[in-house]
Amino acid sequence: MGTEVAQKGEESRRPKLPALSGVRIFAAVHIYLFHVKQAHDAGLLTFGVLEALPGPLARLMGRGYISTGFFFELSGFLMAYAYLDPGGRLRCPAKQFWKGRFARLYPLYFLSLILLVPAPALLPFTAKHPTPLELAGGVSASLALVQAWFPPFALWWNAPAWALSAFAAFYAIFPLAGRLTTGMDRSRLLALALVLGFLSWLPPALYLVLNPYGDGWTVRSIDLGGTWLTVLRFHPLSWLPQFLAGVALGRWFGLGVDRGEITVRTPAAGAATFSAGDLVAVGILGFLALTPAIPYVPLRHGLLAPALLLVITDLARGRGLLARGLSAPIFARASEASFPLFALQMPAGLWFCVGFLSSSKGTTGQLLGMIAWTLGASALWAELVGRRGGSRRAKASGAGRIGPRSEGAQATPPRPIDAAGSSVGSPGWRRGLKVRNIDQE
Repeated sequence: MGTEVAQKGEESRRPKLPALSGVRIFAAVHIYLFHVKQAHDAGLLTFGVLEALPGPLARLMGRGYISTGFFFELSGFLMAYAYLDPGGRLRCPAKQFWKGRFARLYPLYFLSLILLVPAPALLPFTAKHPTPLELAGGVSASLALVQAWFPPFALWWNAPAWALSAFAAFYAIFPLAGRLTTGMDRSRLLALALVLGFLSWLPPALYLVLNPYGDGWTVRSIDLGGTWLTVLRFHPLSWLPQFLAGVALGRWFGLGVDRGEITVRTPAAGAATFSAGDLVAVGILGFLALTPAIPYVPLRHGLLAPALLLVITDLARGRGLLARGLSAPIFARASEASFPLFALQMPAGLWFCVGFLSSSKGTTGQLLGMIAWTLGASALWAELVGRRGGSRRAKASGAGRIGPRSEGAQATPPRPIDAAGSSVGSPGWRRGLKVRNIDQE
């Protein structure tokens, strides 16, 4: 992560935020394991070991969809911290920013589509039978990465990529989002972040109040639901408040760092103590693991958004035991595989299924093998493609270096700071192009 920016001849440096890098891989794996369990619960691919999980662990795994909103918040925060100057303007021309985002997002996404082309032939029972018009719409929307705007097509081709489609929309509006905060002081930016965090409650609240299908309080993540539930789940506008909350909080945090009002602790800066962010994070995990019944609609759509903003802030400051642990270099390195994991877990699952499974019932060893195969493919992309292309993308998108260097030290090539994420991958390869009763985050 890094940014080095000259403002009227003066260089402004912001420190690294290693804990926010580290947390990304845990959130990405949380989402992936959720999808593994969803495939199991839907009967697409079952593993006996998942039936034997203790209740708290099964609930924590089965509620991984909350990390979808967390990724949107985290992405908005990191992008604002890295790419916006103190006035809220991009540190580079917008075209350069968008070019860098495209270079990061689309090649990997397009590769995932190619890898999934054989899915209906390799697993014929997964193929749906659309009309020519539906086929043209689904394929066109997927290739253009706008499928999230058309919820009936959101899960076509590479189902988890609906979130990449949402991220593409957020990248498009990010320069405008920054400019709209121009002139805001830190107190107003913080208030805006909190308002937007709570505003994320509005879409699920409307669904619960209107209750168009009578399932508002009872629908499960595994249920497909009606049209309006599909809109709530996948449409970018449903997730926009959480992304914008992250942007506002990132602006607030960056200004505080620039003015010396916020200090970012380094991993070696003394003994870590239990912080407010640690307490909130433990509370969230306990709530998810120990509460037997939580309505799916509000939990998935922003119920914890305001609390997660506090966790992000504490991790960014480097405060607490959680920040100390997540700042370990191994997690920062592993986090580079989080974005590829979002795009590649469906095609990786498809080819693992074809190569190593003979039925829809898998063993514990096959489950572990599938997880290792998927994580390995993501890490391989990150190492062989992502790291080599990082400097070029950073230059193209306007990210510089974050963090001070010694006087007279030679500048190093900039690395990108991204938490693009979303969410989202799925072992929905068992389904290929077919939409089944399973929620793809």
